[in-house]
Amino acid sequence: MTPSQEDLNLLIVFEALMETRSVSKAGEQLHLSQPSMSHALSKMRKAFDDPMFVRVKNEMQPTLRAQEVAEPIRQALELARQHIFSKVALDLRTSSRIFTICMTDVGETCYLPLLINAVRKQAPGVRLRTVSPIVEKLKVGLESGGVDLAVGYFPDITSGGVFQQRLLRNSGFLCITGDRELAARGEMDIASFQAAEHIAVRTEGRSQEVIEKAMAAMGVQRNVVATVPHYLGLLTIIPQTELTAIIPMDLASAFDGKEGITAIPLPFASPSVEIIQIWHRRHHQDPAHRWLRTLVRDTLQRRC
Repeated sequence: MTPSQEDLNLLIVFEALMETRSVSKAGEQLHLSQPSMSHALSKMRKAFDDPMFVRVKNEMQPTLRAQEVAEPIRQALELARQHIFSKVALDLRTSSRIFTICMTDVGETCYLPLLINAVRKQAPGVRLRTVSPIVEKLKVGLESGGVDLAVGYFPDITSGGVFQQRLLRNSGFLCITGDRELAARGEMDIASFQAAEHIAVRTEGRSQEVIEKAMAAMGVQRNVVATVPHYLGLLTIIPQTELTAIIPMDLASAFDGKEGITAIPLPFASPSVEIIQIWHRRHHQDPAHRWLRTLVRDTLQRRC
């Protein structure tokens, strides 16, 4: 017999036939149709190169070969059920699991502190690790199990065996500026917004696309003189350059009160961004993973 996934499935059919001595009763026990059982028996006979079960009067009696392998098969299935397929109770007090969460620097600034504190209260031994959201690597990471959860705005991750859950809709965007004239006014119109020198943020996340599409639809343009990959770099860049930037409203507290930086509302209606969490189906039934997803949902929704 050459082991394969199909052959291993036949062991359960073998067990049912040994117990019931009937193809139809074994099929009922396994929720398999008569043709499926007949097909499985045929494959079993071919795999073992032996009839395995023969009809004697009204019963399917095991052959000598079947009797020889019956006990090893029973032991193998028992071990599998005890150590592989049994559900292990989740003990949050003793768990030392490490979860990898994909999020942008915005997520790390706005959401991660809340999640760390929530985890520490419920499961002090659990550790969180974050990685940056490069779309191609994120897809591979979710599929391979290298990434447990992605939290943020991910419009490209829509298939490939993933689940999604809406967490919240953020408050949109605003401007920050180091321009003294704009700061003194505390507001700007479309003309002054377009005349200002901007620094754009092109993160590995995609939330900036939302505001850029909104501006394009309204015919609003920016005079972008520099581009950076992270929002938090603006903390030192804006005061030294007197440039203007658009940031998510969620980040406002990180810039509030910083010398040389003034927050100003956008001169047009701000779109908002839907924040979701994504996980692969491989983790869907895992008790620890379900606990994490529930914690993320409850923690971030309480934030609203």
